[in-house]
Amino acid sequence: MMHLTAALVMTYGLLALAVCSVWLAPLTLRSGLALPPWLGMLTLACASGVATGLLSLLAIAALLALGALAYAARRSKSGPLQVLLMVAMGCMLLAMSMHRFPGFVNPPLVSDLVISAAAAPVTQRLNFDTAAAGLILFALFCVPARTREQWREVGRHYWIILGTPLIVLPVGLLAGYVDVDLKLSAYTLWFIAINLLFTCVTEEAFFRGFIQEQLTRAMRRWKAGPMIALCVAALLFGLAHARGGALLAGLAALAGLGYGYAYLRSKRIETAILTHLALNSIHFIAFTYPRLGAA
Repeated sequence: MMHLTAALVMTYGLLALAVCSVWLAPLTLRSGLALPPWLGMLTLACASGVATGLLSLLAIAALLALGALAYAARRSKSGPLQVLLMVAMGCMLLAMSMHRFPGFVNPPLVSDLVISAAAAPVTQRLNFDTAAAGLILFALFCVPARTREQWREVGRHYWIILGTPLIVLPVGLLAGYVDVDLKLSAYTLWFIAINLLFTCVTEEAFFRGFIQEQLTRAMRRWKAGPMIALCVAALLFGLAHARGGALLAGLAALAGLGYGYAYLRSKRIETAILTHLALNSIHFIAFTYPRLGAA
């Protein structure tokens, strides 16, 4: 694992706190203005990134543009305009997921780390662009659980959270994508934490909280609308992993069905996030990571 400098700890620590603070209620100022804690923490993270050279002003401009598009799309009352804004926002999110915007350094946390002897070495980067974009999307389009009853509703669907990896990973085993490989390393907790805050939250906010939810609303007159939306979001999730090959794309689509079902049944984005985290964590700890043979 790379040496964690003060700049990295400060910038990405603030970004992690920003993601966590999306579950906190807005603070009401004396002026009556409501200030979301996540926005304040994200602003501090961006300021730290600029001060330490991890972000440029172009990166800040990209995040501001994405935030403006997302806010306008969320508030728009005009159907055609809202669709146009959402398409533009989706294009920006896709470009950010592919790291096409300049100004983001995205340093590697680990480089060429061998996690499984039968797998290729792993390089994992600290992607500020995708994590910040996912946070903005989550904050504006998802409804976080903030009450005990809402979290209980998440807990009631433990069978989906645990059941999805118990279906997907054995399929991967039978298909020859992974093999059993029980392991615990010093990097395990880092992987789980970063995967949760910078991957699972971002991907579930986009594929379930945004795509599946918006498609469900668009097809609300159809009885099969929610299931169609679930399947479309899962298919797109699989296609997003197509660079890893057809087998990975198929397994990701299967996993996406589980994440989407978790969201559909519980009506809580946290259930999808935890299902996603459970699968990724069990894969990392109990199976070949990232896969058998070449990456």
